[in-house]
This record gives sequence, structure tokens and C-alpha cells, in this order.
Amino acid sequence: MKAFLLRIINSTGKACIDKGTNFISMVVLFWNTIGGIFRPSRTSFASIGSQLSRQMLYTGVEALGLVSIIAFICGSTIIMQAMTNMPKFGVSDYFGNILVIVVVRELGPLFTSIVVIGRSGAALAAYIGTMRVNKEVAALEVMGIDPVYFLALPALVGMVGAMICLNVYFDIISIIGGLIVARFTVDIPFGIFLSKVLVALSTTDIAISTFKSIIFGMIIAVVSCHYGLNVANIRGVPQAAIKSVVGSMAGTIVVNVIVTISMVMAGLYAR
Repeated sequence: MKAFLLRIINSTGKACIDKGTNFISMVVLFWNTIGGIFRPSRTSFASIGSQLSRQMLYTGVEALGLVSIIAFICGSTIIMQAMTNMPKFGVSDYFGNILVIVVVRELGPLFTSIVVIGRSGAALAAYIGTMRVNKEVAALEVMGIDPVYFLALPALVGMVGAMICLNVYFDIISIIGGLIVARFTVDIPFGIFLSKVLVALSTTDIAISTFKSIIFGMIIAVVSCHYGLNVANIRGVPQAAIKSVVGSMAGTIVVNVIVTISMVMAGLYAR
């Protein structure tokens, strides 16, 4: 029994040390990536621009179809449930507030980040991991090109930009989905529905949603680049993709909870 407990303590300690080391490495990578914006480099702006445009194309434009489906279902489902249950409590006029609170504040940034994690985060980790295995990262270092500047910086900027655009797009499609359901189920005119949503929507809601998108985009980019750059062999490439998905999802959920609690305590969520 004593040996069993010692093994559990030992394995738990090693796991905690590994997680702590990974976290510190990610923080250092993030710091170096942000610092790369202000550092001179041998890499031409055209090369960085090409990397950035490809990242935004894959992360943002090519994800519009999937985001559209999820956003439309999300908005229509929320309004359908609200229209069905809110009259029972005598608050049927507050569906605009419900849509803003649920979609714009919470589900928009979170669902968008989940789509980006599953598509782009895993692909980015596998891409950089394959470059590491094929000695392409080492070749960049030999040529005097900082891999963090050439790979991580465009990934971070592109991921954040795509996350902001996708989040706005998600909110718009969700509102359209709710509008269509409200019009054809309980016969609420389009103008009245939009007026209710616009009255409920505030600049604080938009700022909070955008802030979450920026933070989530940074987390996904840094976690994916970290696991990709630390691939040791070809077997580690799929493992890096899996770890990037798990790590990014855990990070976004934890940060989302922290941000939401902080906003509530600050009184920014009060109506």
C-alpha cells in the first residue's frame, strides 16, 4: 500500500512538473513572439506577409462554411427555446437580451475558438512539427532566420485576426438564424426583432466579445506552435496535433471562465 501511494505521488509530481515546464515554455514563446514584432530581422516582409495571408486564409476564410452552420443552428435554437419558454415567465420581450448574453458574450467566442482549434490549431502543430522533423526549422536557423519570427509570429497575428472576423461573422449569422425562426414560428416582424437585439447590444458586449477572441486566438497559436516546435521525431507529429487540441481547448475554457467571472465582479455584465 505504501509503495502504491508513493508511485501515485511520484507520477503526480512528474505530471505537475511537466505541465509547469510546458506552461513556462509557452509563456516564453509568447513573449519572444510579441517581441519579434519590434525586433529587426533578416526575413523580408514579403515572406512574413505570405505566411500571414496563408494563415488567415486557412483559419478564417476556409472555416466560414462550418462556422455558418454552427452559428445558424445556435441562434435559431436559442430563439426557439426562448420563444417557447419565456412567455411562461412573463418575460417574452427580453429575447434580444437573451441572444446578446448567450451568443455575443459567451457562445460566439467559445464556439469559434473550438472550430479554429479543431481545424487550424491541430494543422498548425502538425505543419510546424513536420518542418521540425524534416530539418527545415534547423535550416532556417542556419540561414540566420529566427523560426519564432518566421513561423510563430505570422501564426499568432493571423490566428487573432481570423478569430476576430469569425467571431463577428458568427454573431451575425446567429442573429439571422434567430430572426428567421422568430419570423416564421411566432410571426415577429424582422424590424421588431432587430430593434430588440440592437437595443440589448452595447459597446461593452462588443468589447468583451472581441477581447475574448483576441485572447483565444493567442492561446491557440502559442499552444500549437509550442507543441509543433518541440516535436522530436515523426511519431511526435500526430501527438503534437492532439496535444495542441487538448491544451488549446483547456486554455480557452479556463480563460473564458476567468474573464467571465472577472467581468461579473467588475459589474460589466450588469443590465
